[in-house]
Amino acid sequence: MKASKECRLFSEYRLLYTSTEEIPNTLKFMIQLKDKINLSSLSFALNQVKLRYPYFCVELKKDQKGYYFIKNDRDIKLENNNIKIGLNTLSSNLHFISFQYSDDNYIIINLAHCLTDGKGAYELIKTLLYYYITNAYKVELSKENIRLIDDEIKEEEINDPLLNIKNIIKPERIETPVCLNVIKENLLENQNKVLYHLSIDEKELMDYVKTIKATPNTLMALLLAKAIKKENVNSDKIIRMNICFDLRKLLNTPLAHQCLVGAILFDYDEKLINLSFEEQIKVVREKVKESLEEPQSLNSISSAYNLLLMLSNLKDEDKIKQISGIINNKTKETVSASISYVGKANFGDIEQYITDFKTITISHTPIMIEISAVNGRFYLDFIQNFEDERYIKAFKEELESLKIKYEVKDVCKIELPGFNRHSLDE
Repeated sequence: MKASKECRLFSEYRLLYTSTEEIPNTLKFMIQLKDKINLSSLSFALNQVKLRYPYFCVELKKDQKGYYFIKNDRDIKLENNNIKIGLNTLSSNLHFISFQYSDDNYIIINLAHCLTDGKGAYELIKTLLYYYITNAYKVELSKENIRLIDDEIKEEEINDPLLNIKNIIKPERIETPVCLNVIKENLLENQNKVLYHLSIDEKELMDYVKTIKATPNTLMALLLAKAIKKENVNSDKIIRMNICFDLRKLLNTPLAHQCLVGAILFDYDEKLINLSFEEQIKVVREKVKESLEEPQSLNSISSAYNLLLMLSNLKDEDKIKQISGIINNKTKETVSASISYVGKANFGDIEQYITDFKTITISHTPIMIEISAVNGRFYLDFIQNFEDERYIKAFKEELESLKIKYEVKDVCKIELPGFNRHSLDE
């Protein structure tokens, strides 16, 4: 594929349309390195990234058929962390990606979520850090599993797998009942959004996870559900948890760069609460397994496809706002909290240079935990759309009850880059 080829949007539509000023669908990755950031080496690495990922260096356009991407030859911004960036605005040179650095050794990557997800971003991060470290430290690193500029950019990286699905069914329509929303339940509206950044030893946590036959995401989903229940013990509303999963596995398209995130829902209801913790883990893991197998997997893919097809056919701006609002409100009404775990970073030789790794975003659900595993540590970014500390406190108590040692490395107000949904031509 040529970098300048016009690329019609499809998978991008949901997160493009549902981004709001209050909750922009943007991602921020903050990677702290051992030493002060070398700007010359970072600029070099950024130029290599531009060459390796032409499908991330794009500009949004719109015509009568809808939105499309074309190659954006403008410079990708590299700024000090004090500079506020708006993606797809003039401040980012109309790019959907920008880079920053800080005095405390962080390299920062800002992305529009409609462009990619955590899995896709990890590939870019590996490439950026490989070129940065080899240039700054004059060392050789293993190139295994790292996308480099000499590679052939395969069509599978660029083509949208959801756009080319052949086996589509009419999804089974299931009405999902309203669940507990901790913001509404506890009158926590209109507060700052807060991040609690926790660190846990990877080996210790994995040793425990293996003993109870869990996974990091199922364990954290259940602990968060228990914490929410503890703080709403008198509520009769169901706590519904979402475990994010990678649609690439169902689509058999591991190289795809698009945002391909599915949802596995389970209710933390009385039936589950009354089981032992090990039995709860077993039930949730079985739920995950069933969701990744037919017929549920085919239903998930078809649902995603049909939603995107409907959004891509929208032309009226008022209708777009109406449908997007319905989608956002449905999420708030039917999901209490979300867990997202891309999986072990597998950054190879790069990891020895990393001392901290933050994944920051904002969810339409009241609470979200982003989990990363880098350089022998699990990093849990506990993200909440309110300031009240009761839920993080209850979650930490759940960790302590299992004798899981953790460190709170940071607590801060969430500040993400803004995002403009429209093309400059509109």
